[in-house]
Formats: sequence, C-alpha cells, structure tokens
Amino acid sequence: MYKQILVPTDGSAGATSALKHAFRLTEQFDATIHVVYVFDTTNSPLGLDNVLTDVHNPPGESVIETAILEGRKSGCPIEGHVLKGVPHETIVEYAVENGIDLIVIATRGRSGVARGILGSVTENVVRRSNVPVLTVRARESDGNAESRSKSNPKTGSERDDR
Repeated sequence: MYKQILVPTDGSAGATSALKHAFRLTEQFDATIHVVYVFDTTNSPLGLDNVLTDVHNPPGESVIETAILEGRKSGCPIEGHVLKGVPHETIVEYAVENGIDLIVIATRGRSGVARGILGSVTENVVRRSNVPVLTVRARESDGNAESRSKSNPKTGSERDDR
C-alpha cells in the first residue's frame, strides 16, 4: 500500500516521533523512507538564498544524517535530503516529484491565536497535498506520540480525531 513514505523533519522531538512512527510503517509495508529538512527561504533577503543556505545547511545536514543513522539501525531503507524553499510548498512538491505514497509529519498541536500567528507547516501540507498525510503529535506531558489521520479535502479520506 505504501512504498514511498516522506517524513519532513526539523530535528524536534515531534519530528523524531513522526520518524519513529514511519519506521514502524516501513516494517509493515516494506517501504522506503524519504526524510527531508527544508531550509526556509521565506524571509531571506533577495539574492542571499545561496549564502544563507551555505551558512545554515550544516544543522539541516546533521539532522538528516541523524535520521538516516536511526533508520539504518532500525533496518529501514532510508534516504535524506536538505532542500530549500517555502516549507509546505517544498514538501508537497517533493512528494509529487518523487512518487510519495504517504507523508508522515509532526504537529505541535497549537490552536487558536498561536496557530494563527505562527502558521502551521503541517496544516498547509494537509490542505495542499493530494498525497495522504498522517500527522503525529507529541504529547508534551510524557513525550509520547499519537498519530492522527487528517482528512484531506481533495481525497475525501476519513478523519480520526483521537
């Protein structure tokens, strides 16, 4: 069912939980994980994207290297990439261009004003992706993760609000 799984990461605990969830899915479906770190160029000054990327990519690269090592330890086929662009757009484009069957992405669980002010990469991916999206939310109290299948208006998939 799922042969290519995309896991966007920023190295946070929530993203790590999403990656671990994807590891379990690869065991079930014999899938390959694509883990990506997107360097956000949204607010970079005109013409400085390459300079800023060169300066800031080492943290992105280390996040990807760590994810790949964890995947290999778990016996999962995994590849990683550092990309640049507007995060939600870059994630959705990568999914389409690489034949991704499922996106597994972390959510911080913000609501109300905090979500409105800060925006949500996860929410934008869910709204814009034609690929099914599985969200994984880390609970702040115990560090565990719970997954939620969000409805995608374009695919009409069911919603599971645990």
